Amino acid sequence: MELSLVPLSKEHPVKSFDCGNAVLNEYLRRYALKNDRLSIGKTFVALDEDKTIAGYLTLSNAQIDKVDLPEPVQTKLPRYPIPALRIARLAVDQKRQGLGMGSWLLKQSFIKTLQIADITGVFAVMVDAIDEKARDFYLKYGFVSFQREPLTLFLPLETIRRAISPLNIPRTI
Repeated sequence: MELSLVPLSKEHPVKSFDCGNAVLNEYLRRYALKNDRLSIGKTFVALDEDKTIAGYLTLSNAQIDKVDLPEPVQTKLPRYPIPALRIARLAVDQKRQGLGMGSWLLKQSFIKTLQIADITGVFAVMVDAIDEKARDFYLKYGFVSFQREPLTLFLPLETIRRAISPLNIPRTI
């Protein structure tokens, strides 16, 4: 399946997207474009060959309080808030779940993070998992839970840099 990741626009068929989670569906349908216009979060849609939305992700800036991080990580960091990029939303249409689409979207968020990190400071990618199943998905990729918030996870940029090669970016799953 050939996919392209593009910024969300009003021309995209958001009403036909259904990931099985009402909160994530509603966000895409009602709030994503507005948040984009307000620069609160930038949503990207994965389009298949038919220009159907196979999945989406939303990215925004964030800060991490170092006391939320595991002890060994805290010792390396300053006391002020640590810059991060947040995966605010990541969802896959039900028809494409179990096919590697979530992994593909996560990889795309990592690529965008590396691009942003070339311009500004980014210590880690963080995510607020919507539930335990989502948390387990992120744990599988090396994310670590915050000490006080088990559904909030992070992955250091240095880990992402080691895992992603700019020359090995697949466009298909």
